Amino acid sequence: MKCLAVAVALGLLLGSARGANAAEPYDVYVIAPLTGNNAFSAKDARDGLNALQTSINATGGIRGRPLNFVYLDTQSSPQTAVQLTNEILAKHPPLIIGDVSVAGCNAMAPLVKNNGPVEFCLSPGYRPERGGYTYTIGLGALDEAKVIFRFLRERGWDRIALLVGSDATGRLAEPEFEEVAALPENKATQIVTVEHFNLTDVTIAAQVARIRAANAQAVIAWVNGSPFGTVVRSMKDGALDLPVVGITGNLSYEELHAFSDALPSQLFFCWTAVPAYDQPIPNGPLKATQTAYEQTFRNLGIKPVWGQTAAWDTGYIAVAALRALGTDATPDQIRTYVNGLHGLAGVQAVFDFRNGDMRGMPPESARMLQWDKTKETWYFASGPGGAKL
Repeated sequence: MKCLAVAVALGLLLGSARGANAAEPYDVYVIAPLTGNNAFSAKDARDGLNALQTSINATGGIRGRPLNFVYLDTQSSPQTAVQLTNEILAKHPPLIIGDVSVAGCNAMAPLVKNNGPVEFCLSPGYRPERGGYTYTIGLGALDEAKVIFRFLRERGWDRIALLVGSDATGRLAEPEFEEVAALPENKATQIVTVEHFNLTDVTIAAQVARIRAANAQAVIAWVNGSPFGTVVRSMKDGALDLPVVGITGNLSYEELHAFSDALPSQLFFCWTAVPAYDQPIPNGPLKATQTAYEQTFRNLGIKPVWGQTAAWDTGYIAVAALRALGTDATPDQIRTYVNGLHGLAGVQAVFDFRNGDMRGMPPESARMLQWDKTKETWYFASGPGGAKL
């Protein structure tokens, strides 16, 4: 019965089959750093898109044509992302997916700004231009900051240290955290120090010392991947065991296992109500989609985390447009469709793009999650918007 229910859910969510026996595959180009310092993010994104491809093709493809994601490697270089985008534009696709970094999406977006194709950036830190052709499916740093501050405030952690890297993600996030700190509801909560470091630094002992001197009660560490490892290892070396809030891109079984010996006793992330791999799926509007998603990954032998899920939902929205409009859809038709899309239950949220933010994820879908380093899994640590459970 469970398998039957999953099959039915997949059929309902992803469209009716039209017989894709000998049809030519429909290529969707994905520009991503398969090598270089952002490769860890691209691997998760590729896993998520490949899982979605499996699920889509099991339920009829795109109007009878098998979906085929075609990956092009930026080598973690924004300049290469521009070069690859220009090469793809010559093929006149209606949409593309990529990059996974703010810098990459910043480089690509001007190329599609006037006439498309529609670009689905895989970095929620990117700021899409309203009315443009670029979307990013996820919470922005400003919305995340509001949730994080509420969560910390309601637990009495009012003295906060902000630790950011020298990359585009850090430069964009810093003023947004400071803007949220200045809101009336946060007048008793303050950022007591803002610390910067280069992503290639092997230690941040000086920054840790300043955080200690500022009497911080919690640390927001807004860096991804190996620099996050530098943060937690430097805090451990400095015997500074404070609650840490990390970017959701670090919510990776593999990464957090690698850093397990250095992780703080309390580690949190801001995401949405997505249960961990080993946890039951709650009832509600997301249950059918989350069940289909979980079963697909289980069949593939993958324990999905944020990166896979974000890519799945991004591709899911792109496929919804192609299934509704057909494979001959133009960029303008796809943009119009997505801008009016609402009530679509993905894995992370019920998406609604009508407010024009080019994200589609309602801020109230956000939750705080806590990482259990002993069991190597996460649990919901808050209600909607960071409220106490």
